[in-house]
Amino acid sequence: MLEQIDLDLRLTKRAYTEQISELQTRLFHMEQALIEARRPVLILFEGWAGTAKARTIGVMVRRLDPRGIRVHSITPPRTYELQYPWLYRFWLKLPSYGQMAIFDRSWYREMLAERMRSADIQLWRQRCEDAVTFERQLADDGAIIIKFWLHISRKEQRKRFKALLKNKLTAHQVTDEDRQQQRNYSEYAAALEDLIARTGTQRAPWHVIPATNKYHARVAVISTVLAALEEQVDFQADTVDPKYASTGLDVAGAAFRRRFLDQMAAFTPAAPSPAAIKEPVHRPVRAEVAHILRRVDLSMRLDANEYTQQRRQLQAQLYLLGLALYHQRRPAVLVFEGWDAAGKGGAIQRLTAEIDPRSYTVHTIAAPAGEDKLRHYLYRFWRRLPPRGQFAIFDRSWYGRVLVERIEGFAQPAEWQRAYSEINEFERQLVDFGTIICKFWLHFSPDEQLRRFQQRKNVPFKAWKLTDEDWRNREKWPQYEEAVDEMLLRCSTPAAPWTVVEAEHKHFARIKVLRTVVQRLEAELGKVEL
Repeated sequence: MLEQIDLDLRLTKRAYTEQISELQTRLFHMEQALIEARRPVLILFEGWAGTAKARTIGVMVRRLDPRGIRVHSITPPRTYELQYPWLYRFWLKLPSYGQMAIFDRSWYREMLAERMRSADIQLWRQRCEDAVTFERQLADDGAIIIKFWLHISRKEQRKRFKALLKNKLTAHQVTDEDRQQQRNYSEYAAALEDLIARTGTQRAPWHVIPATNKYHARVAVISTVLAALEEQVDFQADTVDPKYASTGLDVAGAAFRRRFLDQMAAFTPAAPSPAAIKEPVHRPVRAEVAHILRRVDLSMRLDANEYTQQRRQLQAQLYLLGLALYHQRRPAVLVFEGWDAAGKGGAIQRLTAEIDPRSYTVHTIAAPAGEDKLRHYLYRFWRRLPPRGQFAIFDRSWYGRVLVERIEGFAQPAEWQRAYSEINEFERQLVDFGTIICKFWLHFSPDEQLRRFQQRKNVPFKAWKLTDEDWRNREKWPQYEEAVDEMLLRCSTPAAPWTVVEAEHKHFARIKVLRTVVQRLEAELGKVEL
């Protein structure tokens, strides 16, 4: 495919000067439309070393309001970034709704570098699948993704390197990585062909731009960006107030002020046009596997003496397993979901009682706010992942998407229906990185919940835990039960299984949680001896 690109396309400086100003102005007004539409944009610049990607980006953003853009220069991962799954650092760089993130190199730089270093084709294919999954999840959330490869010939690259090396002020720009790319141009081009074939999709296509002539490349890039944005954002240039048409600054400033004034208000980001996507098909719970929770035996009990003995032993084992987790540099994620007052907090307290407090973080998840509210719903969980050797404990989690957001209408049907596959993909990427995952649903009867509610109501130091929302949720027990059944069915995988905990009796529930975590860690890390 690369061999078919016409690298001799040219544009004179005069023609470039005549076109670039108009393109920059159109892009400025489009920036305002993106703010109003709350559509995030990701523009990726990849290409051969020596194609002046940074200068092209500079021309593109010259007239944009800097409050609406962020340019990320991607280098090889730093030491601390290697403590997390490979896409972690890119999730953290996502633009908020209505903003534009421009990547000078991206996740594809890391993928190509790995391909050239390693002959592990299975890892390469998995990385390509991860990238496609990542981009699809963002596109489903309304993001517009534009990917560029700036293309020059091997001869042209060599010529540019020589020119840079002759000048002491620019010689440093030619790195060892660049020289290696020049030496292995053919192998690199073959890997690139494979990359484009595997990761170019309808909603995140690759645009190969001939970059021999800088004027042609810059005009082609900005024209492509405008075409992609205008296709997906409803914006009419003639709606801009004429008195601001020359600069647009006041128009954009007003848009930014509106955005920051109401960013804390609840909203659902605009979705792509129906024609651009295929809506997911909702699969109802099959009759033969429905009513999972109704089959749980809630009569399980444990007497106080046995509880104390088992708790001490399991906590001692957990302490040693925490040390093994640290030494083996494996992260662990523990997820706690369950009915209100089912005992999640008590179980977490017993779980963490004897392990090193430096080795875990407990995240109490409520409604998203601030930066979390302005991005893809998985963003706030990616940024709370544990580094290697540590625990992250989630009191509520990403499963809120298919539970409370589904029942209360905070997520549209298409959003929570596709969340099952998004969650499975998210957890699969964690497991591929080496993360140990334990997920618990604490289950009890409505009568026991009412008894605990009444107890909380009458005990001063527990009364704060009881809210009006807890009472409202009780009224929707059947709807939540159906949602939980479907969640357990569709999101319990061999690598990240759900454990339903019989929580009618708190002692039994706490011991089951402790024992399950110990058994799961021993299966991954090896048995420990007291």
